[in-house]
Amino acid sequence: MSKALNRIAAGCAAAVSVGVVLLAAAGPAAANTPKDGYLEASEFGLYYNSNQGGCVFDLLASDWNFYNDLFIGPEGCAGRNRVTNDDTASYRNRDTYTWKVGTDPNLAGLVGALPPGYVGNASTNFKNKITSATFLD
Repeated sequence: MSKALNRIAAGCAAAVSVGVVLLAAAGPAAANTPKDGYLEASEFGLYYNSNQGGCVFDLLASDWNFYNDLFIGPEGCAGRNRVTNDDTASYRNRDTYTWKVGTDPNLAGLVGALPPGYVGNASTNFKNKITSATFLD
């Protein structure tokens, strides 16, 4: 009986070890932190300057009004601590979904769509006028 219990205990210990290793490996990949100033995979980024320059405002979920949002990073970037609302010159979509941006709160006003992988400058209709964004399922 004790041999059977030892085998069960050893099997449980091995399973726990494998689980810990898998969790540790998955940790950084699942660590997206929206609005931290670093554009990661699965995020949509709006940049203070053209050509994806200056600070980035990174979104993982919809934001219906940028009024209280700030460009915060990366450290030392142009536009740091400026309000994101009506102050975006370019974008990059690192998400697998299409994102829509609007020139007014709640995705109103002019609305444009940016497909997955899109990188570019805002057109004259959107440059320094974007106020809201959401992704499409």
